[in-house]
Amino acid sequence: MRTSRLAILTAAAGLLATALTGCTFSASATASPDDIATLAEDALEAEIGQRPEIDCGDDSIPLKEDSVVPCLLTDPASGAEFDADVTLTKVDGTNVTVSVQVADAPNNAPAPEPSESPATDAGGTLTLTAEEIGVTAARALTDAGVLPSPSVLCPGGSHEVSNGYSLECTAIQGGDQYAATVTISEIEGSSYSVNVVIPELAG
Repeated sequence: MRTSRLAILTAAAGLLATALTGCTFSASATASPDDIATLAEDALEAEIGQRPEIDCGDDSIPLKEDSVVPCLLTDPASGAEFDADVTLTKVDGTNVTVSVQVADAPNNAPAPEPSESPATDAGGTLTLTAEEIGVTAARALTDAGVLPSPSVLCPGGSHEVSNGYSLECTAIQGGDQYAATVTISEIEGSSYSVNVVIPELAG
């Protein structure tokens, strides 16, 4: 997949759902926003292995099945903020099951900076963040039909990449995780291509 790094925005995981029971609220039919935020953080941490910060406001939340609570998720690694809808998918007395829908792109994403003159030599280098590489790799997997809508987590912060530069990342689809090798190629200015290999899914 070929892409321009200037068009890439950090993306969070898509639909993540986890059943969490045994969480005791007060006898009233409401819960504090902190309780709901904690449930959502627990659900995402169990799903992707990283705990975000979630803020569900200041108002008490009615414990009503299928109600949706608008919250704000902050990625502790990048500081990016995402809209996140927390749905109370099941309410059984004081036991609550939640699902979390996180926006694909962060709020107030900066406008792309004017691109510099593209480098003409194919052996150039490019500085990319781990998040940019992960988003591009996820799109490549989707476009190739390998995984329908994965998230790809790559290590480190910024990487100075050149043609043939590889990273060992993790592709996440639902509750499944796969080792994925992401290789950068065809660097031209601020554009580049990636090749993603998941040995476990290789045909």
